[in-house]
Amino acid sequence: MTDVAPGTFLASLKSDERETLHGLGVRRSFPRGAALMFQNEPDGRVMLLLAGRVKVTRLDHDGHEMLLSIRDPGDVLGELALIDGLPHIATVTALEPVEALVTAAEAFRHHLESTPRVAVALLEVVSRRFRETTLKRSQFSASDTMGRLAARIVELAERYGEPSDEGVTVTSPLSREDLAAWTGASRAGVAHALQSLRELGWVQTERRALLVRDLQALRARAA
Repeated sequence: MTDVAPGTFLASLKSDERETLHGLGVRRSFPRGAALMFQNEPDGRVMLLLAGRVKVTRLDHDGHEMLLSIRDPGDVLGELALIDGLPHIATVTALEPVEALVTAAEAFRHHLESTPRVAVALLEVVSRRFRETTLKRSQFSASDTMGRLAARIVELAERYGEPSDEGVTVTSPLSREDLAAWTGASRAGVAHALQSLRELGWVQTERRALLVRDLQALRARAA
């Protein structure tokens, strides 16, 4: 059985429930950079991430890309379109090679109707994501670029960080453009904020990696 990240949809299910879901779909591989789903397009599929991470992005009316979230192995994709039958509200792109279970939405919905516990698990996922989105919107409206960047680094450290004697090392699949889109700022603004964090001694940056030297200071700055 594929390892799944804590707090994800598959992580909340029992082993037999996971096995049943595996029987509903087909396993597919996607290379880094491949789009799994497209904003504004109708799609009769639901996907379960089995390996690799993806980013969820949305273009606003001015064509600016916003990075809404990162999804980990065990997460479900396309759940809103499954529930309301409307086109996807965002694009999902592989940040690294991805393995996903692709299931017809009709078959997935029918399975939920016959397994209330699994349906409740999906409902909990949707509720948690709504809460996260609401909190981030509130945070964005009250914070400057440095505060928003600090919040994103804290999230990366908590989700993917490896503690060491020097701090917390985070190997991130995000590019500088992705980090800027996730922070809601320009690449230049994020670069300036990162420089300030380095000068404070809170972080040390490398290519696709961060060493967080003072996680508590970042948490305080994010708040």
